[in-house]
Amino acid sequence: MEPFVLQPLGTSCRWALHPPTDPYGDGYVWAVRSEISDIGMTAETSAMLAGRWAPENESLGWFFQSLADDWRGWEGRREWRSLEGEMEVDAHHDGRGHVAIGVTLRRTRQAYADDAWSARTVFLLEAGEEMTRLAADVRDVLSR
Repeated sequence: MEPFVLQPLGTSCRWALHPPTDPYGDGYVWAVRSEISDIGMTAETSAMLAGRWAPENESLGWFFQSLADDWRGWEGRREWRSLEGEMEVDAHHDGRGHVAIGVTLRRTRQAYADDAWSARTVFLLEAGEEMTRLAADVRDVLSR
């Protein structure tokens, strides 16, 4: 299956989110491979997400849909985090029709160890149609 890829035109920033796997075969937890890259930086991790039976308002798809629904803007920063902290996504609306989406990846299974690493890149997107497409694409890849 093909991953979801976010790479706005004219930028070197890229985020790939692969379809989830069910490492334990019970549907409670999904592993999702995620990659980010920009000039001089590439990072990849496997993030643990709540599976099929998780509350809808905890999912990454719901997070992006809530951003798209609030296209007119919001105050402050909104954040979503994977179960074990290997992937974080944050969003800030500039009040003028654009949303900055930050994606941070950390080392799998020891995200906060003394020798842990992290990498971050930020995407600037249009708050209306571009965010709506992003939300639909993320929901699509996570529902496979």
